[in-house]
Amino acid sequence: MLESRKEATVADRIMNVNSTSIGNWDWSRPPSGRAKDYLTELNNLITSVIISDRPDSWKCSLDTSGIYTSAALSNLINKIKYGTNSRNLSLPQNKFVPQKIFIFSWRAVQQKIPVRSELDKKGIDLHTILCPLCEHQIETIDHALLNCQKVSSIWIQFLDWWNQNNISISNINDAIISDQGISHNSIGSSIWQAAKWIACYIIWKHRNLKIFSGKIWNPAVIISEIQSQSFSWISNRSRKKTPIDWHQWLLNPSFYVSPPSNRIGVG
Repeated sequence: MLESRKEATVADRIMNVNSTSIGNWDWSRPPSGRAKDYLTELNNLITSVIISDRPDSWKCSLDTSGIYTSAALSNLINKIKYGTNSRNLSLPQNKFVPQKIFIFSWRAVQQKIPVRSELDKKGIDLHTILCPLCEHQIETIDHALLNCQKVSSIWIQFLDWWNQNNISISNINDAIISDQGISHNSIGSSIWQAAKWIACYIIWKHRNLKIFSGKIWNPAVIISEIQSQSFSWISNRSRKKTPIDWHQWLLNPSFYVSPPSNRIGVG
């Protein structure tokens, strides 16, 4: 407002003297009060600024490329919100599952699934934060998807189906990120991971059906849906590289995560 020449540029008002930038101001009247304090602060800030003769341009400071990306902004938000020592915040895409499964899995890793303990933290008034399935323990994400006694029985059947009774899936890292327990190639790793993601998604789906639609919690139905739905999604996305047979999948899906030279299929 106090600039005497409204069309003046930044270069007109900042001059370089002995490698130090100083203000070359032309006010209609001397700044006073708060404006004078602001001017003092501005003068201190511009001392290290070097004005070039290149055209003005925008540069994003979120990463070294100088180009804005939503991923860079997301990483910054995660770093501020969760800190550098938080759980692994990134999750690689998995071509064997639809996008809704990837999003659900990513939200689970971020502790963003609306279980009762998380809703309570947000100040939502609930009559109880106990698990709606067992009604004995607080419903956390690990409890809802893995450790509830009514859910853990499904994971026992899941691991038995995959011939992986020697491993334990007890936290969200085991279920979503870790590839423990199976010797595999890169495609096999993605298939094993996809199956676990789908299991978590279907368990959460049936948890919601019980709460909001009054459906009976039936482990046999849930494990059957995990088997059929995982076959449908994974087989449709792996036709070219890894054709999957329904009978082999139902008998032993781990057949498809081993190297082709080691496979012994159904007769």
